[in-house]
Amino acid sequence: MRRILITLILCLCLAAPALAATPTTPKDAPREQDVLTYIDLFGYREMMEISVDHQLAAIVEFIRTQREDVPQNSLEVIQQELHKELGDATERSLHEMAAVFQRHLTQADVDYLISVGRDPRMQKVVKLQPTLAVELEKVGETLADDVYRRAAPRIEQRLKMLESGEKI
Repeated sequence: MRRILITLILCLCLAAPALAATPTTPKDAPREQDVLTYIDLFGYREMMEISVDHQLAAIVEFIRTQREDVPQNSLEVIQQELHKELGDATERSLHEMAAVFQRHLTQADVDYLISVGRDPRMQKVVKLQPTLAVELEKVGETLADDVYRRAAPRIEQRLKMLESGEKI
């Protein structure tokens, strides 16, 4: 269990310098506060938290499957501690996300996006995003299942050829 958490922390620490490397910013780089407004209007915070929540649940599930000796209440403690970090970590990530947008958008771009984001129709779409994401994930899973089902016989045939020493 410690190894998994240490590995996760190590990966994040190794990735941080690469994420911090910044290419040149446009002359008319948008103000960070405006970019953060855009991020909030378009639901990026919620999408990020949902995504991270799924990843954290996967970590706990991985621990559950790999370490059957870990009691359920210990898994709950792990999940609670991970979730305690989510809010502050999300705030830090939003500022990193804002820096990315600042490198690629101008103030005029962000001003336009904010005006679009405040439109009630766009807010309706933004509020629907979590529901849409769940439904679209099911579509993607169906697609993946279909691809696997169709490819499985060919994969099996090619693996048998490899096992028998044939070149494929």
